[in-house]
Formats: sequence, structure tokens, C-alpha cells
Amino acid sequence: MATNLSRCARMLADDGVRHHVDREQGVIRAAFVTRHYLNPRGEKLAIVQIETPDDGHRCRVALPRAFATGDDPAATCLQLCRLAADTPLVKIECAGIEGTGEELRLVIETVVEDGRLTRLQLLSMVDRLVEAAEAWHLALAAATSSARRGRRSPGLRRRGAA
Repeated sequence: MATNLSRCARMLADDGVRHHVDREQGVIRAAFVTRHYLNPRGEKLAIVQIETPDDGHRCRVALPRAFATGDDPAATCLQLCRLAADTPLVKIECAGIEGTGEELRLVIETVVEDGRLTRLQLLSMVDRLVEAAEAWHLALAAATSSARRGRRSPGLRRRGAA
């Protein structure tokens, strides 16, 4: 049994989650204040989007433009792919990395076929996505900091170097 934006909006409202339904774009947006995650504008804010593509037979929760691509977009995407491999349900979409419209999105999707999407399932998807953004932000910051230290200290000896 398919779902739709109205049903998802009711579930969010029933749980007290403030949101905005954009019927023109076919998306629900909800903003969450974060502890560590900084969006590309430097705000401690995750703006999650909920969609119901394929005539409501899928529910997709995404965090568009989740991370800045940095100086090396391909390396950032690779690091995020490694994090996604260790995080159940959450995937990264690297759109336009080789072009000019670079975007790194965090996404959780589920199929809605012969059952109904429950409030707990939807809220769990949203929660896991925001928690992944928090954890991945810290991991990216640590990796970036480590890489910078490595570049700043060319005199450091590598393992096995004479």
C-alpha cells in the first residue's frame, strides 16, 4: 500500500516535528538543530527532505548538499562512501562531482509495497539520517585535519623511510 506526502506530514505532526509541505516540489522539509554537524553554510542545522517517489511506493529521506566537496571532491566522496559502507541504511549520493554542480547527499530509502509506512519507520529514517550527518561530520573533520597536518609537516618521516 503506497504512501504520500500528506500521510508523512500527519505522522510528523503527530510526533510534534515542525515541517513544511512543498506540494509544488513534492517534498516535505524539516529542520533539525545539530550538536556537531555544520551544513556548508556553517550552520548547526540539518534540513531534511522527505519525498514519496514512484507513486508512493518508496519513501526517501535525504539531506541535500550535506557536505561541502572541499578541494578534492572525488576524495571527499570516496571518504563518505567508506563511511556509508559502515553505516546501515544510509547511503551517499555524489551528484555532478566531475561537473560544476557538485552535491553530496545523504539518503535513506525504503520500499512501501504491501504494507504501510509506519510513524516509527519514518521517524527512525529521519533520526538515523541526522545522526549519520553528525557522525560523518566529525569523521570528515578528523580526516581533513589529519591530511592538513600531513601536508604542513613535510619533514615527518614515513614508516620505513630512512
